[in-house]
Amino acid sequence: MSDKNIVLGTREQIYMERMAPKIVKFAGATGIVALILAALLGLGLHDHMKQFLCSYLTAWVFFFALAVSALWFVLAHHLFKAAWSNVIRRIGEAISNNFIILAILFIPILIGMKVIFPWTSHAYMMSTVSLRHKQLFYNTPFYIARVVVYLGVLAGISIYYRRMSLAQDQDGQVSRLVRMQKHSGWCFLVVCWIMNLFGVDLVMSLQPQWLSYAEPLYFASGCAVTFLAALPVITRGFQKQGFLPVVNKEHYHDMGKWLLAFVMFWAYICFAQYILIWYANVPKETAFFEFREIGPWAAISIALIVGHFFIPFLGLISRWPKRRPSTLVFWGVWVLVFQYLDFFWQIQPAVYLQSHKVLSAPINGLDPYRLIGAAAEKMVWLPLHPLSIIISLLCVIGVGGVFTAHTFYLLANKSLLPLRDPRLPEALAVESA
Repeated sequence: MSDKNIVLGTREQIYMERMAPKIVKFAGATGIVALILAALLGLGLHDHMKQFLCSYLTAWVFFFALAVSALWFVLAHHLFKAAWSNVIRRIGEAISNNFIILAILFIPILIGMKVIFPWTSHAYMMSTVSLRHKQLFYNTPFYIARVVVYLGVLAGISIYYRRMSLAQDQDGQVSRLVRMQKHSGWCFLVVCWIMNLFGVDLVMSLQPQWLSYAEPLYFASGCAVTFLAALPVITRGFQKQGFLPVVNKEHYHDMGKWLLAFVMFWAYICFAQYILIWYANVPKETAFFEFREIGPWAAISIALIVGHFFIPFLGLISRWPKRRPSTLVFWGVWVLVFQYLDFFWQIQPAVYLQSHKVLSAPINGLDPYRLIGAAAEKMVWLPLHPLSIIISLLCVIGVGGVFTAHTFYLLANKSLLPLRDPRLPEALAVESA
């Protein structure tokens, strides 16, 4: 090793040559087995695989959010010519190169579209004037075409940036860095735009009658939080195994500031969407929150406000938690759990609470958010039954296992640091304010 590499660490601390193949095999096998078990349990419910597909969609959205926000982070790094993030940039590059895998994993959702997306029913779309007008956008061929284009564009951008970054390790050409910075502006805008559009296609399309101009941005803010919460967790996990010794408390401090900033941004967009819909009091807008103030979903709504914002805000607002890796990892895991719950809260009620049994149930006048019809009450609780939760967890393990296996496959035999990036010395000497 050269003197420069000695400063960065030994080869065993920079390359995952031994560890990565083992994780690939274990994570891949675990993921496949978990998905098979989830599908078998879904078949046993005799609900046309609705619960499995809803759980699978939620898990897919969570890991899509992780990948797209990782790409967003890499582009922001180049756009703002950041130095500190050079020591963790390769993590983002590897995670963001999962869009081809995500495209393959999206196939079960396309197969089950008629079960989870009501707009696939021609009779449903002809039921009202407003829905008839939306058929130009909500139709199966156009939907599939949009998803293919979105994932294709994201895959192209992520592959380009990772290949350019790895090529610089070989030839050390500064021109590669200049090109990445040059294209980062328009790529950043495209990725942000696609995040917003996926919010329409993955969440708003579950309730075609619902209208909200803030939901796409709300979905995108949740995506950003996902990677920023996962970043310190993954980085610390690598360090526990002896990798990335150059990452220090200054880098964790910057990670913590990013996480705190976007937890606050998520809360701001969440509040903005709610207050605008509440103030306008338009039925086609209030339907989203009406469904989520029924039965147990009201408790989840409150839990998100407290657990996704107030508690982590208080936990991260001080300087010292952001400079202690173990504490920051705790808050990273905490936010990840509540971000998954947020996606769960956005997706699952939209599918189950639109049932005719729910919409036609008699309502208690003293408590308008409590359904008193037995059949409707069963539909309300269905996604929260123990077996449904098990299926959801298995889907997270399944999709996550395949996602993790491919990520470590990309990391195998590749440096965890951009060894010949001219800004790397500045990254090592960074001091967080």
